[in-house]
Amino acid sequence: MSQTATGTLTTTSSTTFEATFTVKDAVKKYTGSFKPPMSTFSSKKVTLKYDSPGQLLGQPAFSGEVGINDLSIKLSSGVTFTGALDTAIPAVITIYGEGSWA
Repeated sequence: MSQTATGTLTTTSSTTFEATFTVKDAVKKYTGSFKPPMSTFSSKKVTLKYDSPGQLLGQPAFSGEVGINDLSIKLSSGVTFTGALDTAIPAVITIYGEGSWA
């Protein structure tokens, strides 16, 4: 059965982002490095969806779409991040890359 948590996702450069969530009173952070480079974006309300706490470990790769108003990222472990962008961007961009949980 899927579980959810709410958090934030913010780019830290044109090719990196940090997603931070509170999961059962613990802060979980996923830091990702993506291609292609794009303008910065953020979301103050991102939903994390996962099936088990073990999915919130390691270094899963990811792919997804950002824009025009939303973001949707899926990790190779099956975890997803979805949310509305704080500010719209002009086009939908497909991103992919690698990251790690801390």
